Amino acid sequence: MRVLSAALAMGLAVAGGAAAQVIDDPEATVVEALVVSAKLPGPAWWRITDADTTVYILGAPGATPKGLVWDSSVADRRLNGAFALLTPASLRAGLTDIPALLALRGKLRDDGDWAASDPALAARVQRAWSAVEPKDPDGWRDWKPLFLGGMIAGKTNRKAGLEYGQVPRRIETLARKHRVKSRAAERYKAMPLIKTVARQTEDAAGLACLTETLDTIEQGQDRYRTAAQAWAEGRVRAALAAPRSVERCQLLLPGVAEMSQRLRTADVEALADLLKTPGHAVAVYPIRSLVAEGGVLDQLRAKGITVRTPGEG
Repeated sequence: MRVLSAALAMGLAVAGGAAAQVIDDPEATVVEALVVSAKLPGPAWWRITDADTTVYILGAPGATPKGLVWDSSVADRRLNGAFALLTPASLRAGLTDIPALLALRGKLRDDGDWAASDPALAARVQRAWSAVEPKDPDGWRDWKPLFLGGMIAGKTNRKAGLEYGQVPRRIETLARKHRVKSRAAERYKAMPLIKTVARQTEDAAGLACLTETLDTIEQGQDRYRTAAQAWAEGRVRAALAAPRSVERCQLLLPGVAEMSQRLRTADVEALADLLKTPGHAVAVYPIRSLVAEGGVLDQLRAKGITVRTPGEG
């Protein structure tokens, strides 16, 4: 999921003492026929083809260790002579949105009632926060749970040397080397959705996200490293085992499921549209969004488009 990363970073939600919600995760189930390890060196690639066009699609991981070593020779070769590099549909906020974002900042603050009503959860937060902010052990008390979860996750990842977006950035660098133009499948304004989240999020969502974030942190960050190494070696099933608390939390926010579907539709349409141009192109998409049931590749197959797996070279 690429939905609402900006809103999660701002933590725009209202949280209180309601019971945690159950997260309905549409990407939880994968299409087994698509979960195939790579035949070529490096990470796994899928491809869609017709009579005169091939689109090579790299499945990218989420959080990865800084400086992750992976064989990019296949990417380098496929970008050579490509007519386009396609990246996923996304939300964007610009400089003109800064005043509106600042106006919403007050919604991040909290009076601490949730901590008093759930001392066990508050104790878990205290431990996690103290581990990343030992000089300010009580700094978490002024923030609402959803924003707090995002803060703790970000600080924990940075301390563990993990970062997001490393692989797509490297692919875009290789594209510039080969003078391949990069474009997103679609871009939508982020502010309407951010405002919806700020105004309509239910109390339980913040606590559910905070709880799931703590569950992930308490299990250790090594799972990200293990999954990233599997990704680098083209072992798809093991790569899919990376924690997904951020993506799952987004699904609790109002308007996100609808926007997620809109983004996925744009992705499918953009990939299919590439097949209208003879030659070859490259795309980079989150690996789970490719192989999920109802995901990008599943929808392309439903359109009658030929999808080949990493096991076919």
